Order: sequence, then C-alpha cells, then structure tokens
Amino acid sequence: MERFDVCIIGGGPAGYVSALKCALNGLSAAIIEKERFGGTCLNRGCIPTKVLYSKAKYLNKLKKPERGFSIGEFNFNYDEIINYKDEVVLALTGGVEKLLKARKVGIFYGTGNIAGKESDIFQVGIKSNDGSSIQIEADKVILATGSAPFMIPAFNIDHKNIITSDEALSLRNIPGSLIIIGAGVIGCEFANIFSEFGSTVKMIELMPSILSTEDKEISKFINKNFKLRDIDITTGVEVAGIKAFDLKDGDGATVELKTGEKFAADKVLVSIGRKLNTAGLGLEQIGVELDGKGKIKTDIHNETNIKGIYACGDITDGPMLAHKASYDGIIAADNISGIIKERNYGVLPWSIYTNPAIGTVGLKEGDAALSELNYNTGRFSYAASGMALAMEEPEGFLKVIVDEKSKKILGATGIGADIPELIAEIASYMHFGGTIFDVESTIHSHPTLSEIVPEAALDSIGEAIHRFNPKTARKKDK
Repeated sequence: MERFDVCIIGGGPAGYVSALKCALNGLSAAIIEKERFGGTCLNRGCIPTKVLYSKAKYLNKLKKPERGFSIGEFNFNYDEIINYKDEVVLALTGGVEKLLKARKVGIFYGTGNIAGKESDIFQVGIKSNDGSSIQIEADKVILATGSAPFMIPAFNIDHKNIITSDEALSLRNIPGSLIIIGAGVIGCEFANIFSEFGSTVKMIELMPSILSTEDKEISKFINKNFKLRDIDITTGVEVAGIKAFDLKDGDGATVELKTGEKFAADKVLVSIGRKLNTAGLGLEQIGVELDGKGKIKTDIHNETNIKGIYACGDITDGPMLAHKASYDGIIAADNISGIIKERNYGVLPWSIYTNPAIGTVGLKEGDAALSELNYNTGRFSYAASGMALAMEEPEGFLKVIVDEKSKKILGATGIGADIPELIAEIASYMHFGGTIFDVESTIHSHPTLSEIVPEAALDSIGEAIHRFNPKTARKKDK
C-alpha cells in the first residue's frame, strides 16, 4: 500500500494549491480528483465565465464604438466562442496537471474517502473512474471537495430547458429568451453576458434588491444599468415552481410565482446558491464535526476536531471564493509542514464581472460591524479621472471607508473599468495596516486609473486634489 505524508481529496483551487504547496515544502503528497483539475472555478465557473464576459465586452464595443470610429456590418459565431472557452479551460487544467507531476505529486483519478485510522495513520479509499478500488495511507488528510449548484425538487432542473450555471456555460446557441432565477453574483454575471449576446433576459429575485449583499449604491447602480439594457427585473417574489414545456410544445419552460403569475422562456437558469460536496467522505465514521450549516468546522490552522484532518475551501466557513479556497490550502499545507500560520479573512477582496465590473474588500456601508465604529467615507468618480475619460469609460466610482481616528482603511467598494485591480491595491494597504496617508505618499503613475485610489482615500478627509468636498469644507470652516 502506497504511503504519503499528506493526501488531498479534491483537485479544485483549495486542493491542487495545497498539494503544490506541500510538495514545495518537501512533503510527499497525493491528490484525488474525480474529473479535471481546477474544480468548479477553472472548469465551470470563474475562468469560463470570464472568457464569455470578455467576448461580451468586445461585442458591446462593436455595437457602440468609441468616438471617432464607425463600424459597419459584423457578425459573431457563438459556437466558436464556446470552442475558445473550452481551449482556455483545457490549457489551464492541463497546466495544473503538469505542475503536479513536475513536483512529484501522486495523482489518482476517482473519488476518495477516509476509510479508517490506525496508529495515527489514515487509510484513504479511492474508487477509480474505471470502477476499481484501492487504498493508500497518509499521515495527514486535506478535505477540499468544493460545492455544486443547489437543486430544489420543485424547480425540476432537467439540464436542458431548466439549467444550472454548468449547462449555461456549454450552450452552443444563444437562447432567444432567458429567465434567471436568482439575482446574486452568478445570476447578474450571466444576465450581463446573455443580454449582450442578444437574449431577452428576465431576472426573478426573492430578496428586495439585486446583489442584495453588496453596498446599496452598487445594487442601485447595477439595477439602473440593467434596466437601461432592457433586462427585466422582478424582486421580492418567490418562485412556486418551474416546469419544462411538453414535448409537443417544443423546448422551453414556464416559471410560476407564488402570486400566481407565470412567465415562459426558451431557457430557465437557476442560480440560487450552491450545496456542499461533503457526502461520502466518511466524516461521520471518523467523527469530523460540522456546524449548523453543514460546513466542516476548522480552527485557525484549518484543522478539524480530528487531529491530522484539515479542510479547506467551500466546505468550510467563509465565502465561496476560489482565492479564499487557495488561501485556505496554503494555510493548511504550511501548518502540516510545521510552518505555523493562522488564517485571517479580514482582508478578502472579491469581484463581480458585470459591465462595468464590481470590486469590494473589507467592510462596506450597511455591514453590522460598521455600526460600532466612527468612520468617514471618501468617494471619487470615474468621470473625474483623466484616464477613464481617455478610455471612454466614465461610468462608475470608488468608495473608501476610513476609520475616523486612526485613518486606517476599513474597506472599499466600487464599480467601473478595471475596478478589481484598484481594489487589489487597496487590499495591500489594508493587509499591512495602511492609512490614507500611506496611499497619499505612494506615487501613482499618470495617467492611470490607479490615481482614483488616492483621490477616493483623501476625499474621506476632504483633501482629494481633484474633488471639492463641500461637506468637509463647511466642517473645517466652523
């Protein structure tokens, strides 16, 4: 029986990153993956959606060319776009596999579970994709099995007419009409993509607003943006059920609300969250504890209550983000290697790829934690940025939240061209406890969009160079 220092179950962002980090730290590692490396993010999430997002942005430019240009007839081949998406995914998943092999990580294709433990050594069962079964031994185990689209029986998801994000990324033809159930991150990203490619899009959301977990200004901005693009939005309603048409009526499905209203479309995309892939791991037999939401409980080192078993990514506490999962994997790998590190999600940026894009890090207005603090906000508009105007990207703003006394940055959110990159800079300041004066003393190249960062930060005290802040000015005059 083969034995390793550590065995990782799951080859997504948490799994493969922890395997590579273990190998870099000098440990012998094995990884079990049932499909292709990269998990949901690389195969059916972050990367493929960004390929389609990029193409949708390009199409938008063709439809509305920049000033001084006129474009005649043009066509797009959506089937070829999907081919390119598949090529990108294959190149990246193949690259991950090559890295694992180069670092001597043992690769096993199939599903894994913790079969038992003897003398502090774990037996890990592997059911291969060909149906055969084997066992390996490991001193430590990392669970990183991720999540999958959430299914509700009443929604009758048939993966043809009523689909999840997985199927949406593989459609070879743009649906004439599309209903999206759920107006969170996934729903809004797909609404942006399919509406640009010509679908008539209707969104149905249970909460009173779209992107309800984001800053209210962001939610209002996207709501207005979508309506200007003829995306129909219905909020504060509950779906009673979804049914595909009878075969004699052709393809499509009907959505019925609990109010009795009905809507029909060629496709219905259900994007109401994700479920945890924790079944079949042997958690109950080995005694791994779960929290009230079914997530695996871990400490600040990402170790479970069972010494030697670690868990990372979607199946643990915290947001379901690929970069959070990779961070988890590094924390687990280092602690297993004797490099003691404590996880800290205090500075965890995230992005939403609508057009324009959204970026956030740390606290935002509306968060309960801010109610206990004295803070100021600084804001700077893209319309006041020379680079944004040169790029013909005047839409958007950056808002920075600053502790009133220490002037440390508590968070930032914004919407506009390349905003995720600006948020990444702010995250660096926050990680090192930076203040707005640290931002001010950092020279930003001109002309760049990054100049928006010091302007927004200094606006929190009324000292933005290119914005007059009458409220703060009046305060100073008193």
